[in-house]
Amino acid sequence: MANTKWVCGWGTAIDTTTQTITDYIEDITFRYVIYPTMPASAVRLHFSNLYGTESVTVDKVFVAKRSTNKEAKPGTTVEVLFGGKSGFTLAPGAECTSDPADFELAPAEEYFVSFYIKERTELRSGHWNSGHYITKYYSQGDYAGADDIPWLTVGDGGPYVLIHSIDYLTREDCSSIVAFGDSITAQPWPDCFARRLTELGVDNRAIIRRGIGGNRVLREYKARIKKHWGEAGVKRFEHTLDTAVGAEAVIVLHGINDIIHPGVNNPICPMSELPTPEELIEGYRTYIAIARKLGLKIYFATLLPCPRCLNDGGYREEIRLAANEWIRTTDEHDGVVDFEAAVRREDDPQQMIPEYDSGDHLHPSLAGAKKMAWSVPEEYFKN
Repeated sequence: MANTKWVCGWGTAIDTTTQTITDYIEDITFRYVIYPTMPASAVRLHFSNLYGTESVTVDKVFVAKRSTNKEAKPGTTVEVLFGGKSGFTLAPGAECTSDPADFELAPAEEYFVSFYIKERTELRSGHWNSGHYITKYYSQGDYAGADDIPWLTVGDGGPYVLIHSIDYLTREDCSSIVAFGDSITAQPWPDCFARRLTELGVDNRAIIRRGIGGNRVLREYKARIKKHWGEAGVKRFEHTLDTAVGAEAVIVLHGINDIIHPGVNNPICPMSELPTPEELIEGYRTYIAIARKLGLKIYFATLLPCPRCLNDGGYREEIRLAANEWIRTTDEHDGVVDFEAAVRREDDPQQMIPEYDSGDHLHPSLAGAKKMAWSVPEEYFKN
């Protein structure tokens, strides 16, 4: 079957970088490990300087199949061009898409995206994800097209700089599912879902992560120190879906930060920003309206148990339970992913099963993320 359709096969959120990360970078190579779940004969890369205040220049961009660790398989490196030229420059607020680059991929065949930035460049647009399956390498100097790079830094820390999506030229039966939400989605459950697809032999779906740690449905933070918690979901949702080419559905797990962030005498997030259940549900309805406009199915995931919701007399827990009740009973969306039921204790449903709790009583462990990924109904992604 010929590959004739462009589908987003990998993605992260478009966001502002954390203020604790350096403001400027220079003479550095970034190398990111990407896990595909669909076949491809070509790739197309998307970069964004949406939140930048200065122009940025990326000098060279390459893709290559991964051998081990930070080493590429010899002979697999392909340069990715922009208007027929190496690299690109983006003005503040601008975005760009590469030319198609011929690059054969099979499902589960890991590959690198590597790029080099030579001159002093503002690091303002990018996003940090973390988890067991995320690996990023950084080296001083120009090694973007090299098979191996010096081992300067490795791990899941630091942002995906500027890049936010990768499209695959693939089969007509392929499509992607966007995972939208906050830090729980910026952590491993979407990666676990991708591995589930591979384990089940599903090679015509991709899971596109659009989670931002600290993100809320209804509100955002004005202070620079919290800007990396992202624009309000109702503001970023449409652009997030628009940048996932070939998406057919979105799974929304969002709202816990609207409930637990507001605090008494908190100048950044006062109690006046605590929503009523009705206000939070209206935010969900905004998501539904946007998904319908774009022709996408929309599934809602229930909010996980969170003991922090029991603070201050338990009225936060009332909001969480009301949101979950609406998610489970309304006919306004296309289906429910019951993450709460997957990870809660039977004898104490306000708590996660210890094995599934990362230890902070908010984010799931890797085992919890796997349980969540395997709780997504098969009819939502198999056909």
